[in-house]
Amino acid sequence: MTMPPSPPAEDESAGDHPGVAECLRLLDAVPAAAASSPAFRRHWPSISASLAALLASLASPAFPPAAPLLAPLAAALRALLSVSAAGDAHAPRLGHLHTVSLLSSTAAELSQLAADARLLASAPAPAHSSAAAAAAAASGSAAEDALVSRLRLGSAASRAAALEELATTATTLPAPSAAAAVSAVAALLDSAAAGGGGDLRERAVAALAALAVSDAARPALAQEAGAVVPHLCRALESGSAAEHACAALLPLTASSRDAAAAVAARGGVAALLSACAGGTPAAQAAAAGVLRNLAAFPDLLPAFRDEGGAVPLLLLQLVSLGTPRAQEQALGCLQRLTAGDGDEAQRLKVDVFQAGALACVRDFLDGGSSSSGDEPPGLAPALGLLRNMASFRYIAEIAAASGSGGGGSFVAHVAAALGSDRSATRTEAALALAELCGNAGGGRIGKAARRQQQQQHYEAIVADAAVPRLVWMLEAKAAGERDAAARALAAVLAASSACRKAFRKDERGVVNAVQLLGDPSGSGVEERRFPVWVLLAVAQSRRCRKQMVAAGACGFLQGLVTAEVEGAKRLAECLGKGKMLGVFPRT
Repeated sequence: MTMPPSPPAEDESAGDHPGVAECLRLLDAVPAAAASSPAFRRHWPSISASLAALLASLASPAFPPAAPLLAPLAAALRALLSVSAAGDAHAPRLGHLHTVSLLSSTAAELSQLAADARLLASAPAPAHSSAAAAAAAASGSAAEDALVSRLRLGSAASRAAALEELATTATTLPAPSAAAAVSAVAALLDSAAAGGGGDLRERAVAALAALAVSDAARPALAQEAGAVVPHLCRALESGSAAEHACAALLPLTASSRDAAAAVAARGGVAALLSACAGGTPAAQAAAAGVLRNLAAFPDLLPAFRDEGGAVPLLLLQLVSLGTPRAQEQALGCLQRLTAGDGDEAQRLKVDVFQAGALACVRDFLDGGSSSSGDEPPGLAPALGLLRNMASFRYIAEIAAASGSGGGGSFVAHVAAALGSDRSATRTEAALALAELCGNAGGGRIGKAARRQQQQQHYEAIVADAAVPRLVWMLEAKAAGERDAAARALAAVLAASSACRKAFRKDERGVVNAVQLLGDPSGSGVEERRFPVWVLLAVAQSRRCRKQMVAAGACGFLQGLVTAEVEGAKRLAECLGKGKMLGVFPRT
């Protein structure tokens, strides 16, 4: 906008930072000046209403004396005085259309400034988060408070600049200021200014993505989920700010089922898959993470089913070609999709298997084992996906017979993972081994292999590498890890004489299993059937029976027999009579 001639010298005395007094002086001068200029006639009703509102707001004791809108307000008022001072002598030079345009734009600016001033005077604490804003005013710095004010007040250009600044400083804001900033961005997205400018909307989404990384802002972001999720989905669908939208949705969908359901209901699965297919590496990882969050809710699985075979294909493509972070998120999503026994989960499990999940997991495990660095971040979800796949007997037999090394490729990787430093990885490895050994060929390890040499190699891997690590895991602090180890031992001991021999040689094996019978921190009485099965597998040995009695198995078994835990009665009879009742053949 071309500025008119400069105002009189006395109007410039306030400098670049006018105060409330200077703005009040200019407000008082405008009506008299406008009365002498015919150019104001058409726009005077709207201008006079804005002037009255501004006078009331600036005169309020609650109005902040250093509000950022004072400078643009003074500039707008000086522009009005310049038009009125020009008079008829300047009208021909300025042009009638130029004057009309200047007055129209200034009237609109004054209307916006009046609304902002009214907000500052009557409601200095944002309505969406009054407590957080009050705390921010008490403890936050002046710069942080000014930033939040700029997000709520001023022109679109001013708000865009504030959003840019927020995107770079979001992680440094304290919790009260971060909460106020989240509330301000949410209100901005709902405002007419955000709706009228795509660039401003994209900047707001980028600011939300930056706030999502901040621990201080996440609680406030979760509270505003209902307001911001529709806008984030719109940005995701348009593709203009998909990376930032995914980054902002990641913590929201992880903490809120309603947010996840809102994303699924708006067709978010298809948009997220598009980001997985053609987005930047960061967008691919974030989109896969949001899909992983959605897959955690069984009632949202139909949204994945509606996309058909695109879901497993694109996620497996990320596992093969994506960054380590994208691989971890994609494997985690596939693991959750294939978990459970419901019809929807079973159909998705078949889809994932038919898309080549076994070969993809094997390639991932091969690549991870050949690297010399730390454990791949996707190892635990990869083992979880293998476990889910192997819960199908047909798939377990294929897994047992596939790969080099005599059909022991998967088992070798699982046995190696049992030595991981991470409890979650060890737990998933134990559960995967339990499914592989329990379902591969009717309970016989390596039966799916076609040669005896292959079966012997398979058993040797489990007996030499897996059994000692599983015995050690029976002493783990986490109840879930102990239960997983017992489940795996029950499967491998029932399937292999070599594994039973290796278990009997370990001095801590029987004692650790007996301790699990009466473990008060375990998952439940039913879970104790697994250590019962472990002890039954070696109860033929007189030495093992003596170890069980010495460790207190008889006392624990009384409660398990009363609870009708499977196998408890047989084990109690075995220990009482000193002989095995034909449960296992003598080896």
